[in-house]
Amino acid sequence: MNLSIQSELDPVFETLGLLYYSRHADKVKDIGIAELNKFGVDGETFYNKHLKPFDKYIRAFLKHREWNEQAEFFFGDDTDQFFHMLVTVVCENPKWMTEPESIREKEARLEILKVITNDEGVHAALPEPLRLEGIHTLDEIISFLNNTPFDEKLKWKLMTLLNYPVERIQTLTALVNRNLAAFKHARLEIQKPLDKLIQKYSQSVQIQEGGVFFKFVDVFEYQKAVVYPTLIMPLSEIMYSERCYYGLLVDALPIQKSTNDGSQELLLLRLKAIGDNSKLHVLASLKVSPKYNLEIAEQLGLTAATMSHHMNVLLACGLVSIEKKNGKVYYRLDQGEIRNFLDDLEEFLL
Repeated sequence: MNLSIQSELDPVFETLGLLYYSRHADKVKDIGIAELNKFGVDGETFYNKHLKPFDKYIRAFLKHREWNEQAEFFFGDDTDQFFHMLVTVVCENPKWMTEPESIREKEARLEILKVITNDEGVHAALPEPLRLEGIHTLDEIISFLNNTPFDEKLKWKLMTLLNYPVERIQTLTALVNRNLAAFKHARLEIQKPLDKLIQKYSQSVQIQEGGVFFKFVDVFEYQKAVVYPTLIMPLSEIMYSERCYYGLLVDALPIQKSTNDGSQELLLLRLKAIGDNSKLHVLASLKVSPKYNLEIAEQLGLTAATMSHHMNVLLACGLVSIEKKNGKVYYRLDQGEIRNFLDDLEEFLL
């Protein structure tokens, strides 16, 4: 295994997330329930049963955080698109958070441009070929952003970030560092449930349970990576070039259950997924060959955003798995899980 498994939260990653979610603390529960409902899960029941530590974590941080105009710039958006771009930039360049004086303008601008162009909607909209290394001046930055599908507010924020990359990243670093103490306070307030969750996560790794987690093993078969548990994104599995984050409540999702234990949640989740015409056609496309998101989107005439939603649902159902080729993440049909699904359906009905 090329994965280095950590048993402690990553303070920088958690603080970034806490800054964003504490800004929107009054909406977090409603948004979380709505997202869970989209996956066919009873969102309110699941949230009340499993996500109380997450909710308390955010509110504990809110009591101790430092906030100013710069924090509002980075974390004040109602949508999370800019926030996730910032997190990606930081996680792909972790040295910038510990050694901000090492940041160089050209390198920083290029790294930010790479993150922007990796957005599926941007990738589809930009002309080919595009030399990111040739984008330096404000006019060149504006010309580049005008070809993206972002709204004007997000374009303005990205323009500011690209025009002053060193200054903005160093400001972000200082903001995170000033709020590390608030993260520590929040962690202490939920220490007991957090310790239990981390213990379960560690046991799952040691006995090699949790099929979703061990998809990381396949993706990083030939490349080293560090895996951190995360509570601020408790139901997510996030992969960057050399680090991954595994949500401490992923194992509570129906994908980790089977009909053998008397639970019908996973069976119902899968039936709901294949009952959608578009998702069924996605599975049929992957039966032919593995593909990345934009390939399937173009084949089926779907938008990048719709495609991402479909793939998230199919991954949550366990009907699709992932593999990494030539630096790209490809989706493939999980034939073993399809057979398990058919066996479960047969056992339930026949």
